[in-house]
Amino acid sequence: MRNIRLSTKFLLSLLAISASLTAATLVVVGFSVQRRIRESLREDLQTSLNTYQTFEKQREESLERSAALVASLPTVRALMTTDDAPTIQNESESIRQLSESDLLVLADRRGAVEGFQSNAADFTAANAQLLLAKSLAAGRDGDWWYGAGHLYEVKLQPIYLSGGSDSTMLGLLAVGKEINDRTAADFSAIVGSQVIFRSGDNIVASTLGGAGAAGEGGAYASGALASRAAEEVQIGRERFLESSVNLSGDTSPPVTLSVLKSLDEATAFLSRLNRVLLGLGLLSVLAGGVLVFLISHTFTRPLSGLVSGVRALERGDFDYPLENAGGDEVAEVTGAFARMRVTLRNSQQEEKRLEERLRQAHKMEAVGRLAGGVAHDFNNLLTIIRGNGDVLADREGADKIQKRCVDQIRGAADRAVTMTRQLLAFSRMQVLQARVLDLDAIVSEMGKMLPRLIGEHIEYSYLPEPNVSPVLADRGQLEQVILNLAVNARDAMPNGGKLTVRTRNVTMNEREAAKRPPMTPGNFTMLSVSDTGHGIDEETKSHIFEPFFTTKQVGKGTGLGLATVYGVVKQSGGFIWVESAPEKGATFEIYLPQSAKSVREADVEAAASTLPGGSETILVVEDEEGVRELASQFLSEKGYFVLQAGNGADALEIAARHAGPIHLVLSDMVMPVMSGRQMAEQLNAARRDTKFLFMTGYAEYPGSRAVEHLPGDLAEITVMQKPFSKRSLLLKVREMLTADSAAQLAGPARSE
Repeated sequence: MRNIRLSTKFLLSLLAISASLTAATLVVVGFSVQRRIRESLREDLQTSLNTYQTFEKQREESLERSAALVASLPTVRALMTTDDAPTIQNESESIRQLSESDLLVLADRRGAVEGFQSNAADFTAANAQLLLAKSLAAGRDGDWWYGAGHLYEVKLQPIYLSGGSDSTMLGLLAVGKEINDRTAADFSAIVGSQVIFRSGDNIVASTLGGAGAAGEGGAYASGALASRAAEEVQIGRERFLESSVNLSGDTSPPVTLSVLKSLDEATAFLSRLNRVLLGLGLLSVLAGGVLVFLISHTFTRPLSGLVSGVRALERGDFDYPLENAGGDEVAEVTGAFARMRVTLRNSQQEEKRLEERLRQAHKMEAVGRLAGGVAHDFNNLLTIIRGNGDVLADREGADKIQKRCVDQIRGAADRAVTMTRQLLAFSRMQVLQARVLDLDAIVSEMGKMLPRLIGEHIEYSYLPEPNVSPVLADRGQLEQVILNLAVNARDAMPNGGKLTVRTRNVTMNEREAAKRPPMTPGNFTMLSVSDTGHGIDEETKSHIFEPFFTTKQVGKGTGLGLATVYGVVKQSGGFIWVESAPEKGATFEIYLPQSAKSVREADVEAAASTLPGGSETILVVEDEEGVRELASQFLSEKGYFVLQAGNGADALEIAARHAGPIHLVLSDMVMPVMSGRQMAEQLNAARRDTKFLFMTGYAEYPGSRAVEHLPGDLAEITVMQKPFSKRSLLLKVREMLTADSAAQLAGPARSE
């Protein structure tokens, strides 16, 4: 039994044969019966139309006799001789009742309506006047009038003075019978079918209910009945066979009668027959199925198990047990399916991890752009506030209260600058001063103040690894990272605990990097900050790096600490990972790329006691008027000759008009009309000796991208970050003016 091939298990074909025979029987019987029913219904519909022809002929004759009788009445002739419209109108109702009609119209010899009566209030004399004129114009003595949703079969009869056609004509008489739902119901009772009367596309009367809205009225002459072959229509959920006849001849819109027979009612017995046949077929299939099951259960069981496994996989069950015994095709397919299932589960898990990482990355990127945009605009305002505060502070003669107010303004501006730089750090738009740094030296130096910062109730320890590799980062920003992590750890341990800082070299392979997405393999210097505080749950971990997200009480934190850490690490080319659980503390691991260069000690210059000045010509290009005027004031006070421009295009025009040299261009990076980059390209071509110092509220063009399109002489530029103080501006301008022009030749971009 183990080696029987699947091709020998032919007994399953019995089930297919039984089911096919049953289905074929149902199809043949159903088709034959439905065809016979349709033929019978078509014959009934034609008989119904023939019956209506007789009915309509009798109706026309009755209407004609009624019109002739009324027109010959002496009272009617006498009434029309009065030629008094009010009198004729008053007597018209009694004449209508005498004629037993639904519509009566009395008109003079010219066709003007003088007397009008109708069973329908919304069918007015105006409708009758219009329809009468159309009938007279067409020369019809019998017509169909449709107006205000009502359809009348009308007979026209002249009224003569002596009753004969050779005497004087006094006027016209029109009598009509309305075609309405009652008429349709009467005829439906005679022919045993559903009936619909239409005028054009408007349903006038119907035994199906819901007559259509009446269209514009029209008069149609009686003519030959043109019938239409029966066809199937769908009304609601029921199918009908419909046959139609034109009652108004060749007039337009036509008046038609449709007779319908329910196809669903006629074939209802066929459904019962189908159920009987289906029952017999199911019985035969069931008997065959039992036989097949008894014979081939052993053969089909592995296949059934495989199908169950497939269905379980559709529900997401990857662990459904599979029977993989034997050596036939089913066993081979089962084994391949099991292997595919394992691969699919691994792929699905990896896909979910990647989707989550991508979603988080997009969210952080969007928030970062928003934060950077706000900080950029805010920096211009802070430049004005901070700079004018410096101007007020330098003024002599201010009393203590004024000096205190100025100090408060400058202090608030400095705090706002700090917050803005935290936002820029998160969005990775901060202008960093990257240097090769000894991480151990920085942590050791900060270790002198961290114990005082976190408090005596928290034990602090620093565990460095020997020979930790240097990193390329901004020293001030890296110190801010350590400080923020230490403050967060302190707040997580209100009742005391232990804060541990470690540094070590880490070589991350692909397997380990995959555990800390979106980290990549490589050599890193790791800085870890661990605490024994209350820990972080999974929900909070997904938000901790978002700006202004905080779990602290109102007034206890801005929510920018970890956002700043995240931005600085990312902008430095590193990664950050958090290991934490509730009541188990937290560990923040920061991985910074190792630098191939050695640490170089920066030269520390003593701050000048006085601010430097000069007499050179400086072109200030800034679209923010307050920043432009403030920078120009700082420079003018120190003896510089200052030119001002609101954008790059204005700067080129001013430079073209200025006859003397322009020693330095102090320009914003991003401006309307023309950017600082574009302005520098064109101005450098005309003035090769001019130097350029750029200002920016954030790193719109971080790194080498800032100048990738600049000509060779400007391959290195200096960027000064906003907001700047009076001192920082004057020192940087003097440094640029006294520096050798070769400092702006090819090389990496510098930022201050």
